[in-house]
Amino acid sequence: MSGRVSCEDHILCVAVSTVGTGLHGIVLPPPSPRLRFLVLVQTPVPDGGDPFEVRGDVETLWLDTVGLSQSRNAALLHGKSAFLAFADDDMRLDPGGLMRLADHLAANPDLDFAAGWREGRLPVRGARAERHRLTLRNSGRVCAPELMIRRSAVTERGISFDTGFGKGARYALGEDYVFVADMLRAGLRGEALPVVVGAHEGQSSGEIWHDTAILQARLAVQRRVFGRLAPLVYPLYALKHRRDLGGIRATLRFALGRAG
Repeated sequence: MSGRVSCEDHILCVAVSTVGTGLHGIVLPPPSPRLRFLVLVQTPVPDGGDPFEVRGDVETLWLDTVGLSQSRNAALLHGKSAFLAFADDDMRLDPGGLMRLADHLAANPDLDFAAGWREGRLPVRGARAERHRLTLRNSGRVCAPELMIRRSAVTERGISFDTGFGKGARYALGEDYVFVADMLRAGLRGEALPVVVGAHEGQSSGEIWHDTAILQARLAVQRRVFGRLAPLVYPLYALKHRRDLGGIRATLRFALGRAG
């Protein structure tokens, strides 16, 4: 572990997950008084040491686990700040947007989590373009790099990321939606705000629609979130994403709970 200042004493810690040499591609914002970073590096250990060793606002944690959800769970255990946000190693973070989410949580103690938006995804009109309550129906779009939690509310209820979902797991996506769903089912409250928290430079797995494994993962997410009601959700999800699925045949197959 490196870095001189722990997340523990600061209002917001951003947990940045990476694997191996991805550590050297991370670009963090300049230091800010109320903001600290926890960089979680899963094996293999990259050559070249820790590029953030000279920064007192960055703590690096070396992990021997596999999978993005394992990394996020390490952040839940180790990032002891009041508020915890998540990021990927190819994100360009917006400190102003992040602090707006943190300030909103600080001003609203009845809220346990908040979600912003990545650059280019914020709607320009409609209900989602305004502040709104998060539910199982409207939080499927939330990904971890847009999410901030009141850490104590989550850890006190024993909520963590399901390690069966996310990059490096059996199902390569959906860990964020499952996590939000678990928070909601535990009685936690969340809101979405029209705030941009950063830009995602690479392609997200959520943007892939013509890979059988990804489609199977999407179905698995619906089963995990909705349980026995999942077969009723498949057709609604397929109808909503019929253009992404690419044609009537693919849409019908998904509606019936089949992938590929």
